[in-house]
Amino acid sequence: MALWLRCLLVAAGLLGGGSTSWAQAPQRVVTVNLCLDQAALRVAAPGQLVGVSYLSHDPRISMLADKARAIPAVRAKVESILELRPDLVIFDRDAHANIKRLVRKAGVPILEVPWASSLEDAEALITRIGAALGRDAEAQAIVVDMWGQRRRLAHDGPPTALAATLQANRGTAGKGSLMNELLHLAGFRNLAAELGIPAYGRLPLESVLAGQPDLLVLDGNANAHPARATEFVDHNALLALAGRTRLLSIPLKYSICAGPENFAALKLLAEARR
Repeated sequence: MALWLRCLLVAAGLLGGGSTSWAQAPQRVVTVNLCLDQAALRVAAPGQLVGVSYLSHDPRISMLADKARAIPAVRAKVESILELRPDLVIFDRDAHANIKRLVRKAGVPILEVPWASSLEDAEALITRIGAALGRDAEAQAIVVDMWGQRRRLAHDGPPTALAATLQANRGTAGKGSLMNELLHLAGFRNLAAELGIPAYGRLPLESVLAGQPDLLVLDGNANAHPARATEFVDHNALLALAGRTRLLSIPLKYSICAGPENFAALKLLAEARR
């Protein structure tokens, strides 16, 4: 059965999730990665999540900081994890190999999940975490809501307007990035991708000026505490784009992880496209 159909049926209560039942589900779950925190915070039952990464407490990068602060913060250290007496620890598949080994050695089950770099990846991640936590229906309801928001906000037709994104240290989101997907959904071509810049690369201000984008996406909060890494936000060179290029501030926390929070960014992009 196709994933989209299964999600709809589970959310509607017409099909069992076929996953861990609540009686068998872990009751003391720990996550040690900001993006896994965000997914688990949305899916878990009250009290089921007993530890989240310290990054999830930071409102500058965490959409669910208020909710996360009610849960103890952990760092990616085996002592910090085990002192919470977890019965499941959720890890990024490609990180923390030594910590995973020690957690397993302590007899604690772990769940390894791949990094989510797209909306589709995020839907699969939420579904998998929901299954592991005995929260299938809750996870599928989130996925179905994501589909609905995508349909409502996506631009009708191929992307035509040109956009560029600038981050700290002249970083940008190029081909294959989550922001590239959001730009396309909103009806924008991505200057960085068209210049052959990969998902995580650098975009010189000179290239932005030469590209003459219709939209320049910045994190307007990045220079709240000025530093060399974020000086581009107030750079005089950007004044040369005045009158042609629209500046749009999208907080980093809207796109640092793939998930429901991305629709806050997509809504801002869609409004800028009109």
